[in-house]
Amino acid sequence: MNTQITKTDAFHKLISDNKDFIIPFIVFTILSSVLLVITGNDGLFLYVNSHYSKFADFMFLYITNLGDGIVAVVLIIVLLWVSYRESLTFLCITILLAIVITVLKNYTFPELDRPLEYFGSSPILRLVPGYDPPKLSTFPSGHAATAFSVCLYISFLIKNRFMKFILFLIAFSVCYSRIYLSAHFPADILAGAIIAVLFTILCYISSRRIKNSWIDGKLRSNLMFSPCSSERI
Repeated sequence: MNTQITKTDAFHKLISDNKDFIIPFIVFTILSSVLLVITGNDGLFLYVNSHYSKFADFMFLYITNLGDGIVAVVLIIVLLWVSYRESLTFLCITILLAIVITVLKNYTFPELDRPLEYFGSSPILRLVPGYDPPKLSTFPSGHAATAFSVCLYISFLIKNRFMKFILFLIAFSVCYSRIYLSAHFPADILAGAIIAVLFTILCYISSRRIKNSWIDGKLRSNLMFSPCSSERI
């Protein structure tokens, strides 16, 4: 009973401390779900895809890269200077997400095509010059999952409320870029984001229960600057 209370308290505290990320995420989830019901997956995709500019083309070609797997790998390495606990926790999150996303894409929903394959040569589909979107294995979005897991985990480690909201906007921008670039449908990025947030929260809370002196250690550097401590910044 005491264990359950502790877990519940830890969950409530984590949500409360990160409400500047969590609340916008909940709003994003609800609004996206409502729009998907009203317009349909195709309709919402085409609405986003039909609103473009040269500046947005340029911007989203770079923003979408923040959802690449290499970003998660970089964070895992950087967290070694925060604490082994944080690095190993995010490593577990990344591995679990990779397994789940791969299974869902290739074995559970392999018949679902991406916009380029779905619409084919239809003139209603706009492609961004310089970007060649993939055609298969669309659901859920791995970029959305990576972006939200990385940004949410960083949010857990900092105190600045404004930066937590900025981190949400970054993750959201990556998701939007996947639709804008015709790489995913809205349902793909919504599913990827939800899966990432759930796994990140559960793994983070579970990792706090591990009591070990080594795991709270960290790599040390002789550089002039001091790395972040394992406490909240």
